[in-house]
Parts: sequence; C-alpha cells; structure tokens
Amino acid sequence: MAAQKGFDYEKYLYTELKKIGIVGGQPPAGAESSRPDLEIKKVNSTRPNEIHGCELKLSPTAGGSLVMKYTDGKWYFDPAAEKKKEKKFMMEVAKKANLLREMNDRGTYGTNWRKGVPNLTNTSSGGKVLAEGFVNRKQAYEDDIKKFGGRNEVKIPVPAKVMCDYYNLKDTHYLNVATHGFFRMNSKDPLKLNMNLSPSIPDFANSAKLQIRVRCQPKGGGDYQFVMTLEFGGIQKSPYNIGPINSMQDVNINKRKLYIDEHKPLFKKFGYEA
Repeated sequence: MAAQKGFDYEKYLYTELKKIGIVGGQPPAGAESSRPDLEIKKVNSTRPNEIHGCELKLSPTAGGSLVMKYTDGKWYFDPAAEKKKEKKFMMEVAKKANLLREMNDRGTYGTNWRKGVPNLTNTSSGGKVLAEGFVNRKQAYEDDIKKFGGRNEVKIPVPAKVMCDYYNLKDTHYLNVATHGFFRMNSKDPLKLNMNLSPSIPDFANSAKLQIRVRCQPKGGGDYQFVMTLEFGGIQKSPYNIGPINSMQDVNINKRKLYIDEHKPLFKKFGYEA
C-alpha cells in the first residue's frame, strides 16, 4: 500500500511539472531501481545532457536495499548484488560499517540480532528453506518478526553523505521529500539552480541523519526476506518544495502550496514564471 502511494506520487508530480515544462525524459521509474524517479530540466532545454535525476520520497524513509541471507549459522550478502552497481555500493557501505561482524560475531549494534536464528534460511545456492515446525512462511514470519523486529533490528549510524553518494551513482543529484522539500545531493547542482539563489537549496548531506537498518521485511503473499536499507530521519526542512502533497492519505499534488511566493525564486531558475 505504501509503495503504491509512492508510485502514485511520482505519476502525479510528473504530470503537474510536465505542464510547466520542468520535467523531461521518461515517465516515472516506479519500481525500477536502476534509474531516477523523475528527470528534471529547465523549461527551454531540449538536449538529453540537460536532464537530471531527482529522487522522490513521500516522507523520511529508506533509500536503497540489499538482501541478506543466512546459511550454516552465518549472515551474508546476496551474491547477486555484485552484478548491479547500486547493490555493490550498498555492500561497500555495509563493509565499512562492519555490518556482518555485528550480525554474526560481536559489536554493540547487533547484540539482540545475534540472539536469534531465522526460520527462513538459505541453501548454499541461495534457495529458501523453511525451518521444521512451520506450515507456511506467513507463520514463520510472525515468529521471526518477534525475534528480529523492533528493538532487535540492527541500526548503525552513517553519514548522510552516504545516501547522496548512492543516488549520485544513478545520475540523481536532487531529492524532493513531499513533507520536507527540495535538496541537492552532495552539493551537486548540474542544472545550476542554486547559483545566486536566495535562500539557497540545502545540501541533503548536511540536513539529515542516516543509519543502516537491517530488518525482517514482508513481501506480500505471505513471503518475506531480510534486508539492509539506508534509512534517513531528523531532516531539516528546505525553503523549497517542488512536490507538496495534500496529505499522506491523499498524495495528489497540492497546487496551492506548490505555487506559493516562497517557491517563485526556484521556479524562476527553472525558467518558469507564473
């Protein structure tokens, strides 16, 4: 349900911003993780190299994911991750934070996690195996969420810059959070929107707190998996927002809030003047 609202938000914003000429390229990415959610540009721009990625979020949440597997008493990264650059990046972030050490051996962040053995494990080839005593994965999940959910999740603080690095890999240099506004990623500004702009567009790397989070994640249909994500919070609001919504229940674009006077300096940088 939450994922569908996110996809709806992407479509609604694409439609609204296309009307004023600041969206180009392909329609929203949806569930496709290899490209930006939205591609933004200046009003009169027509060249492909003048279109740049903007990540979209409804509210502070997670960015990026990496499946974790368990075989012979040890947690490890899904080997398939090596084939995709963004997944490989997540592995490198995890290694720097000593995530596998925390999950398997020692460390304060994984203390509670190490107390449990998952009901859904993996064969040496990666296939899923359900522990004896469980009739289906839904039942196994209900037990695993008790062992690995809540305060038992692994959460390791990392610099917010890490999330910017992750999205920069996908030619994504901007971020809009519906509840908190518009940001640059690592101060990158290929559209030169921030040049002589006052107030300036804040850099997400200096505006939020970030942590690695490992959790037991439902997949629908009774299935589930264990994943690592980058989860952000403690975010300071931006003076600009190119995609405000009516509410978390109604994710249509709030046009009254979108076209307020405070946003006019930014829209002018895009080449749009109401």
